[in-house]
Amino acid sequence: MCAWWCLINDETPKTKLDFSQQNLVLPEQNLLSPPPPLNTLSQAIIYFDIPNSRASAHASAIVNISSVSNKDFMLLYFAGSNEGARDVGIYQSFFTFDKDIKKNRVDTQIGYWSEPRLLLDAPTLSALSGKFIKKLGNPITFVDMQGRVHLFVVGVSMGGWSTSKIYWLLLESASQLDKNLQSLRYMQELHISPLLNFSHLVRTPAMSKSDGGFILPIYHELARKYPLLLEFSPSLQLTSITRPTQLRSQLQPSFVPLTMHSSIGIYRNHKAYEHTLYVSECSTICADSKPSNLKNYDASSVLFNALDSLFLLHNQASSLTGNKREELWIYKLLQSSLKDSQVIFEPLLQLDTLLDNEVSYPSVAINESFVHIAYTHGRTHIKTALVPKSLLVKSTKQNSQPQQIEAEL
Repeated sequence: MCAWWCLINDETPKTKLDFSQQNLVLPEQNLLSPPPPLNTLSQAIIYFDIPNSRASAHASAIVNISSVSNKDFMLLYFAGSNEGARDVGIYQSFFTFDKDIKKNRVDTQIGYWSEPRLLLDAPTLSALSGKFIKKLGNPITFVDMQGRVHLFVVGVSMGGWSTSKIYWLLLESASQLDKNLQSLRYMQELHISPLLNFSHLVRTPAMSKSDGGFILPIYHELARKYPLLLEFSPSLQLTSITRPTQLRSQLQPSFVPLTMHSSIGIYRNHKAYEHTLYVSECSTICADSKPSNLKNYDASSVLFNALDSLFLLHNQASSLTGNKREELWIYKLLQSSLKDSQVIFEPLLQLDTLLDNEVSYPSVAINESFVHIAYTHGRTHIKTALVPKSLLVKSTKQNSQPQQIEAEL
């Protein structure tokens, strides 16, 4: 990888990321004290269908913004006539809990999503960046420990996704009163290589560091198809670029903290190694990736931290002939298996299913009581599932067999 940076200088990113020297932030460390129990509402998953006026919607990103806004969650996704079309834009919606819910009342709707609005399109990003961009792809978003709300988005100037680049913006509010996070401040195009700076994409959010820096998983889609971890300083400088696995055909890395000084990640397997889902652990170095007990049929799987445990959102295929993305499940990592040759994920519950279609590309945000999951529903719209943490605890205790939990529509 040093060949990428043939012109060495003091600002050249390092090619090694030592997690043992980092202070990663576990998401629940950043939450306020828990509110009172939400009584009967805490026993069911609550689903929301996000209105979509366009023909297609995909690749959502959800984030807890309660620390920087008067809203609770923000959702971004792309929508247009179809994936890869020039009319695709990035849309934005906000979720707000009903104030009576926070007072432990049950005679009201728990919360609502705002009407989605167009946040960014290709002409706007072209104007901001000073470069021609013909289409947009995956957005991701997160809030760092300095309260900055980041937006990374895939853009293409020519060809398809294999010629894409990653563009970086900050979401800001026009005033301290409304805190609407609807103003865009352009940062830069990510420069990963001084020579062939293309075919880089992003799919999952960064891991936050306590000093305000972060570590962003991205991937290279041309040729061998491999993941990268980009480390950024508190001053938003790219300081290191690390390849966490030497396996080929591993896309869309999802990495989360394992401890303050180590991380764990999984990948979308692009038709290699008998479709095995592989797991990487990184501390002083990134160890050799281990196979898991799951298959990944070229779909985006996502890890998340909650309740001092690690969970996985994963498309589990129920048949060899059907759509491999028609079932979306929550799994729990058996952490003791990290010492073994095979990493084990145990099924907890089926989140959603759509026969002969897809419920895919999940993203996750948490607060004190809920895990809020967004995902593509049949490519027609984005759906979200508000999952009580108490339900994850209950499912863990009843984990001898996969269970489909009662849902509230």
